[in-house]
Amino acid sequence: MNQNLENIFKLESEEKYNEAYFQYKSLLNSNPINFEIWKYYYFFLWSMIEDVNGFFTIYNNEDLSKELNKELKFGLKNFENIPEFNFIAGYTITIFPYEFGDYIELEKYGKQLLFKASKLEPNNVLFKMVFFGSLENTNDEQKKEYNNLKSKVSKEILENYFGNGLLNKYYNQVFIRK
Repeated sequence: MNQNLENIFKLESEEKYNEAYFQYKSLLNSNPINFEIWKYYYFFLWSMIEDVNGFFTIYNNEDLSKELNKELKFGLKNFENIPEFNFIAGYTITIFPYEFGDYIELEKYGKQLLFKASKLEPNNVLFKMVFFGSLENTNDEQKKEYNNLKSKVSKEILENYFGNGLLNKYYNQVFIRK
């Protein structure tokens, strides 16, 4: 893991979000097309909108939403064929579509990105589970598949999303299902 990202994760865990933001921006300025940095920054922005009660003061919610949308567009342009991009973007859009614009259209679009992630990386149990979980009308086979994936996802999360950082902590809290 990038030492600069580890430093940012430490700031996040200490709720020093303004400092973390400036370090993300500095890191992205020197590595603008680095997906690994981008995904953590994008998720950081998304988290600042939804989870932080006044600890992040650089943007108001309206400007923060604009920055998040700008980063989404950047990601769509530069990372559209990366499965994890489609997963993270699709997930964040389906959870809070109103942060990105037209609720109904973007909720559908988020589900399309989740589907694309699961097709680009068909063996990724997390991508599959979340895609099945996003479906409104599932058949018995899809419900069974979803339930079978839950136990496998925990193992994948523990192996791939460990340590500090808002994204890693979120994945461990939300996707490890019993």
